[in-house]
Amino acid sequence: MKRTQIYLDEEIFAVLERESKMTKKSISELIRESIHEKYSYNSGKIIKHLKAVFGIWSDKDIDVDTYIRNIRKDRKL
Repeated sequence: MKRTQIYLDEEIFAVLERESKMTKKSISELIRESIHEKYSYNSGKIIKHLKAVFGIWSDKDIDVDTYIRNIRKDRKL
């Protein structure tokens, strides 16, 4: 775990203090949970979307390499 320092305004600190007393969790733990909720959902969303499209072309009789080359043939590298 990495250590960092942040500045909080009085209002946010008061909210965290109240929540800390109610939940018996440290302010640091509350902050870590909030950050985790805010930023870790992306990986779950990405996996969900990947599963939704996985195999979407499996019923197509297509050569992927040829398809990609045709799409890119007019591109200049």
